[in-house]
Amino acid sequence: MIENSEEVARVLSANNPGEATTEPVLCDALAKAVSNPGRMVRAGLVMAAAKSHGLEAATAEQLACALEYWHQASLILDDLPCMDDAELRRGLPCLHRTYGESTAILTALSLINRAYALVQRAFLLESAAVREQACELVDSALGAAGILCGQAWDLRFSRGLRASREVGRIAWRKTGALLGLAITLPLLPSSAWPRERRTLHALSIYWALAYQAMDDLLDVAAPTGAIGKTPGRDAALSRPNLTIALGAPLTRQRIARLLGLAELQVKQLRERDAKWTYLADWHERLLMSRYRMFIAA
Repeated sequence: MIENSEEVARVLSANNPGEATTEPVLCDALAKAVSNPGRMVRAGLVMAAAKSHGLEAATAEQLACALEYWHQASLILDDLPCMDDAELRRGLPCLHRTYGESTAILTALSLINRAYALVQRAFLLESAAVREQACELVDSALGAAGILCGQAWDLRFSRGLRASREVGRIAWRKTGALLGLAITLPLLPSSAWPRERRTLHALSIYWALAYQAMDDLLDVAAPTGAIGKTPGRDAALSRPNLTIALGAPLTRQRIARLLGLAELQVKQLRERDAKWTYLADWHERLLMSRYRMFIAA
């Protein structure tokens, strides 16, 4: 079972869609894509949930890898000239800058395809009800009502009202979709999912909105190279950004409120069962430590 970043990197590499018969440039691009996985938040959440709720190690690794592949593919597509036209991602040139737009798109599609296959394998021996729930969750998160919808609204944001409420709606779909999947998919074989569905959904919303709001602050204020990706793209492209809509002071206030609401959901879960303690750990690691950095700045 994945316990650290080195193990995550090993699993991502082991499930790389590139094969001996894959076209060499595409194969090289795939290797590059999976070798620079970032913070691996989604994989970490999957593994923490699996360990706490008794999911088998092989199944957990497949789900963790699928979440990271979907996330990586979304970033590759988001960076394209027709989207954000970014130069840097995770401290390196964006994939399309190195391999061209067509190969970047094929790389993203390869990762998406492999991720679906991994989820199918993960739940292959589960009941029909669990498999159906997995299909519904994945389709809702990744389809035209989820992350794709968020991306579409993101591209057309400049034509609308540009209100902070609209910024939050887009952030939930773009950031919350995969974060919600990372929290919920490992729980499907257990009784925890249907029982705690509403609380977990609320938690994923608060986490996603707070996380994205911190990213919005960085996009506005961070110098080039400081955050591993191209800053200032939201303002340049008139894309949704809470700091642009509200200003930095009100954005910090909004983040504090969202973190408080998230902490309340985590507390309620822990009071019901100690198995949910890992969510309190992730609340600290994923959000609170980052938030203190903004307060100190």
